[in-house]
Amino acid sequence: MIGINYEARAYMSNNTSTSQEDSAKVSAVYKRFGVDLSDSSLMTQAITHKSFAHGSVPTNEKLGHLGRTFLELHVTEQKWDKVNSNKTLRSSVAHSIATDKLAKVARSMGVDEIMRWKSPSSTPGAKTGEDTVLANTMEAIVGAVYHDKGSKAARELITKHIYTY
Repeated sequence: MIGINYEARAYMSNNTSTSQEDSAKVSAVYKRFGVDLSDSSLMTQAITHKSFAHGSVPTNEKLGHLGRTFLELHVTEQKWDKVNSNKTLRSSVAHSIATDKLAKVARSMGVDEIMRWKSPSSTPGAKTGEDTVLANTMEAIVGAVYHDKGSKAARELITKHIYTY
């Protein structure tokens, strides 16, 4: 499945119906997560990788850091009494929120259809680095939810869609 090439579309047309269509797709993905952010620009920022438009628009890096930190905290809390050593705890948390798992969740929810990024490969249709970008975008979505709606909403998103125990 090939994601939307936002960069090419942004340079090809200034047609507002296209951006309304894209906004509707973004909103639909967030609704699948059960999330209604109060700021649509935050939704867009969460799905925008630094490779998109050469970083000339707000990107998801800070939101991704926030989301990753919160994911680690939440999963650590859930595993705290279930493991015996710090080494086992760290390994278990890392495994639970690994790139491949986050990318799989992101794909299953349609994030690959809306994320804004530019593949480093010059081959049309190539997906070089896509799992990493999907995982980072998933972390940024968690960060956006935490930033906009608070820890309770972020925990609900994680529990329902990412770490289901």
